[in-house]
Amino acid sequence: MTETAPINAQRRAIDKTFTILCIDDESVNLKILVSIFSENYKIVACKNAKQGLSKALEIVPDLILLDVLMPEENGFELLEKIKQQPSIAQIPVIFITGLQSAEDEEKGLTLGACDYIQKPFNHSVVRARVNTHLEIIRQRKLLERFAHFDSLTELPNRRKWEIDSQEQWKFAQEHNTDLVLGVVDVDFFKKYNDSYGHQQGDIVLRKVANAVRRVLFDFHGSIYRCGGEEFYFYLPVHAENDVQTILVDCLDSVITLGIQHEASLASPLLSISIGAIQVSPSDDIDIQEIMNIADKKLYLAKNSTRNAAHFDIFKPELLELGN
Repeated sequence: MTETAPINAQRRAIDKTFTILCIDDESVNLKILVSIFSENYKIVACKNAKQGLSKALEIVPDLILLDVLMPEENGFELLEKIKQQPSIAQIPVIFITGLQSAEDEEKGLTLGACDYIQKPFNHSVVRARVNTHLEIIRQRKLLERFAHFDSLTELPNRRKWEIDSQEQWKFAQEHNTDLVLGVVDVDFFKKYNDSYGHQQGDIVLRKVANAVRRVLFDFHGSIYRCGGEEFYFYLPVHAENDVQTILVDCLDSVITLGIQHEASLASPLLSISIGAIQVSPSDDIDIQEIMNIADKKLYLAKNSTRNAAHFDIFKPELLELGN
């Protein structure tokens, strides 16, 4: 069993496409590394630290193989710069170098390298160590996926919403575009569970989630399950898109499922209600304020006909509605 474990780990690692960035000023070393890994992974090679940092920021590789002794800027200095860049700071870095002293190895590990391989290196050893670190990366990404996705609907969850909504907010602010943020709620879902059972309720939540997701996806939007029968969503605003029409399409996508809901007071078929706000992101307001207003809009829909989308464009006076 102990002899097969490394082989299984290697197989699991190469099941997924990984990108390895190799940074070394010696062309012969780069050629060797490319020959070792190019069959299973995407390899990008750079011959100096400046080029390596630029390429790392551009492609965000899964792993970096880095030489220490390079002209102009050495590997230690480059590693310090990598750790200062949020988008690439967590990328594992393996030093492959001719430096032999324990002090140099300690320095590299202290700076944040995950491994240290001395030249001249054995091809099998380098391959085994790289595969081990890539397997760790694969497992970490799998855990991150579980942490960011709802197991029932397979939608991203509230934690992922907090990350993605901030990114969308920042992007819209930087590009001077509008963004729609909103809340979706299944109408009379408790009555549905009481009438048809919780197992059937779970099936319905999956169907509703997929129906709305497909509509929003066509317009580069995304939906998240944030608790019970409640979902959050964002929708970038483009000139050719009519937001109200898209929201109505979301309502229709659920009605079209044709799910009977005899206990509903809104419709004989299962339906949803939506509250949404279109906003031009700025430093004067934040996402939570907009979501509070969208939530109030949702309850306006729920307290009237339901099976409706209450949508508005943000105005400062709406902040009072969200309080």
